Amino acid sequence: MVKGDLFIAGGNLRTRARDVHAAFVKAAGGPGGRFAVLGAASKVPRSGFEFFRNSLTSLGVDPSRIELLPVAAAVPGWEDGARDPAVAERAARADGIWMLGGDQNALTDTLLEPDGSDTPLLAVMRRANEGGAPMGGSSAGAAVMSDPMIAGGTSFGALALPRAVEAADVEISRALYVRRGLGFFPVGIVDQHFDARARLGRLLEACRVEDGGRRPGFGIAEDTALVWRAAEGRAEILGAGGVYVVDLREAIRGLPGGRVEIRHARLHYLTEGDSFRPADWFVEFRGKEPLDPGDPSFDVSRPQASGILSEYGTLADFAFRMLLDNHPEGLLRGPDRGFRYVRSFLVEEGDDDLPLAWEVRLGRKEGLTRGWTGDQFGFEHVFVDILPAEIEIKLFR
Repeated sequence: MVKGDLFIAGGNLRTRARDVHAAFVKAAGGPGGRFAVLGAASKVPRSGFEFFRNSLTSLGVDPSRIELLPVAAAVPGWEDGARDPAVAERAARADGIWMLGGDQNALTDTLLEPDGSDTPLLAVMRRANEGGAPMGGSSAGAAVMSDPMIAGGTSFGALALPRAVEAADVEISRALYVRRGLGFFPVGIVDQHFDARARLGRLLEACRVEDGGRRPGFGIAEDTALVWRAAEGRAEILGAGGVYVVDLREAIRGLPGGRVEIRHARLHYLTEGDSFRPADWFVEFRGKEPLDPGDPSFDVSRPQASGILSEYGTLADFAFRMLLDNHPEGLLRGPDRGFRYVRSFLVEEGDDDLPLAWEVRLGRKEGLTRGWTGDQFGFEHVFVDILPAEIEIKLFR
C-alpha cells in the first residue's frame, strides 16, 4: 500500500494556484478523477469552493466531479456532517481530497470526536490517503496536516507570553497555541503564511518545545506549496515563494528573565524545484549554482533590519543578500573567527506597556553555510540565534 502525496500550501494561492492544482489533479489520476472539497475551516465555505472548483475546471475537470462536502460548524445543518455515513461514502469515492483555508481549530474540531478519535469522515480520509489518493490543503488546510499543529499565536507571543490553553477568537492572537493536528504529514510541524506574518520565532519555539526539536519544521510562504512525495520520502517545492526548513537538533533554549532565548538553530531555504529528504536531512538544489563567496554582489557594512520600514524585504532576502552575497569583512563578527552575522530586531510592548525586544542573528560559518543562485536563490546552514535584548525608545518632539 502506497500513501498518496500531500500538497501543503502556505495560503493565498493566486499567481501559482493553477500550477499547484494541476500537480494535485495529476497526482489524483488526471482530469477524469473525482474530487471532494472540505470547507469546515471557513465561515463561508461555498466562496472558497467556487475559487477551487473554477481552478480545477480550467484544468479540464468536469464541474460535476468536484463536490463540496456538507461539513462545517458555521453552516446550519452541516454541523454533524463529519459523522454522517453518507458524507463519508461520498468522500470515499473521491480520487483526491482538498481542505480549504480558514481556522484550523474549526477544521480539527469538526473532524475529531470530543474524545480525540476520528469521525467517520476523517477515518475515510485516512484510508483514502493510505490507499494512494492525494490530500491537499491551503492555509488552515495546511496547518492541520502536521501533529502537533500550530493553532494560533505570533512570534512575539511565542517568545514572551505563556502558552494559550485553548483557541482564541482569532487565529492571529498573540499567545502561542499548539494542539493536536490530523497528522497526515509525518515529518514535522508546518507553519503557513510564513514570510507575510513573520513566523520564524513561533515555528522555532513550537518545534523546540512542543515537538522535541528532533524533527524539522517547515515554514511555507504564501503562493507556494510543499509537496510531500510519500512514496519517495521527499518534499518538493512548487510555487512563487519558498519553504524554510528549520533544524533544532543542536539548538539550545533558555529562559533568561522569563523570555525565550534560542541559540544554534539552523535554517535552510528552498524554492521551486528544490527538494528535502528528512530521513537524512539532505537538501538538493536544482537549477542553481553555488554562490561564489569570493565575488559578492553587495558591500554593505553591518547590515541590520528593523521591521516594516526595512529595505531588505523577506527573511530569505535579508539572509541571502546581506549575509551570503555581501562582502564578509563588513559583517558583524561572532566570538568564533569563522562566524559572521547580520541582525534584525523584534520589538513589541509587553503587558506593562514597556517594550520587550529580541535581537535575531543570522550567521554564516566558513565551509558550512552556502548560498545557491539561479532563477531563484536558496541557502543552507544559516545559523539563527534569538536573544532577549533591552531597547529604550524615546520620541523627540
